[in-house]
Amino acid sequence: MKKNLLLLILALTILTSIVQAQDLVYVIEREHVNLIIEQDGTCLLTYNLTVRVEQGAIRRFVDIGMPNPDFQVVEAYEVETGAQVAWEEYHDYPYKVRLRPSQPINAGEKRTFILTVTTRLLYKDETNPGNAGLMFIPSWFPVTVEDLRLLVVLPPGVEPSEVKNQPDYQNILEIDGRVALYWERKNMAPDEKLTVGISFPQKYLTIEPPSPPPSTGEGEELTWEDILILCSIGIIFLIAIIVIATRIIAAARKIIYEPPEILIEALGPRKGLTAPEAALLIEEEKKKPDYSKILTMILYSLARKGAIRITNLEPLRIEKLSTTTRLRYYEKKFLNCIKNDGALNPDCLASVILTIHRTLKRKMRGYNRKQTIQYYQKIVERAWQQVQQAETPELKLATTDQNMEWLILHPQYPTRIRTILVDPTPTPPPPTWVYLTPRTTAEPVPITQLADQIATTIEKTAANLATTIEKTAQQITSTIERDNAPPPRPTITSTCACVSCACACACVSCACACASGGAG
Repeated sequence: MKKNLLLLILALTILTSIVQAQDLVYVIEREHVNLIIEQDGTCLLTYNLTVRVEQGAIRRFVDIGMPNPDFQVVEAYEVETGAQVAWEEYHDYPYKVRLRPSQPINAGEKRTFILTVTTRLLYKDETNPGNAGLMFIPSWFPVTVEDLRLLVVLPPGVEPSEVKNQPDYQNILEIDGRVALYWERKNMAPDEKLTVGISFPQKYLTIEPPSPPPSTGEGEELTWEDILILCSIGIIFLIAIIVIATRIIAAARKIIYEPPEILIEALGPRKGLTAPEAALLIEEEKKKPDYSKILTMILYSLARKGAIRITNLEPLRIEKLSTTTRLRYYEKKFLNCIKNDGALNPDCLASVILTIHRTLKRKMRGYNRKQTIQYYQKIVERAWQQVQQAETPELKLATTDQNMEWLILHPQYPTRIRTILVDPTPTPPPPTWVYLTPRTTAEPVPITQLADQIATTIEKTAANLATTIEKTAQQITSTIERDNAPPPRPTITSTCACVSCACACACVSCACACASGGAG
């Protein structure tokens, strides 16, 4: 009965697709998939999916098929709008995540969705004793997929020579010291699948993977009722093929193909970084990184939060204060660098920078570094525009205070702040975090004078911090360069093998479990 119900649901789904096909024509312009296998057997699966509408509109949903029912959504958002999208998890077959677009995608428009889920895909490889393996099929769609890319990152420690895979990959590389396999396909036909099998030594996992589940449904005989339903489905499929083929031919005439590009990072720019993290990402690209800028940003963030007070600029002396404001991980570490006399420990400051570097490296996994830098450079420019567009001296000063961390990130910060805050009108005193020499008068001063005092404070602070870490700066740079250096390219060729786990678990985990995507 359950099987018959499933067949009827499938038939209704196809009928629904046919009706929708009358009005909606779309293609998958890009499907970039990252699959990261961790030591505990969990997998982090990320889809970077761009849907382009040729005719009609996608108003209600975009479905992305899941490999099995054991998955959980981590995040889902749209790149163009920046909106977090609502989603629904379907843990009964067909397994999928249904994304709800923030607004309709009309003809001539496209939308990029980022979906990240956790799942489990690993089983024992019974053909290669001692190995673990998986079979994975990226979500397929009832329309053309112009650009499919799959990157599978293996657990730490796995050597290239220990990997068995099918089919042959386009590239083998290292990401964060881990072996990664890369496949790509162009202009895949509707419902065409890329089936990938991978096997590697089980010793690199901290848990023992389960045995492949037994195949289900084998040995069952079809009833006359089943045969009638299957015949009905066959007729529906024939109609569907005719309708879809007609639509694909019509849509293909409109498609403009772009030249292929080499891009391993599937997720585009990494959003959500803090100002010091973004600053370090930018500085790491320079021949002579300025770490004092990052430390200055942290110091003034702490001052704004009331966690410290600058008691002297030359030499720099800082006093810790008690605060209930929530502090970030690097701010807490910075506080530990303040000695009893108010001076700063240079080795501890170096540790602050390296802690941000390690956190940044983890956060940037799978994201495009160049696009991320460009993204935050635009944020810095917008912060300056907000200051410049403020209509009164008071608003300019308040906006400066609010955006201070991002403003400091600009390479010409001191000059620019003096140029933008040029109103001679007297204004209230500056924010309490700005260190000023005692004044004999409580009268308001022109914002131009305050701009000079703020810029001077930042300049002197940065200079003192640069002097403090001068001896450890090279050590920081050497460590970062070593971490960021690309590994030597492997010289091995791939070992293609029909992975037993992949073949054995295919009936349950992939071939009969993976679900297709769609839109409507």
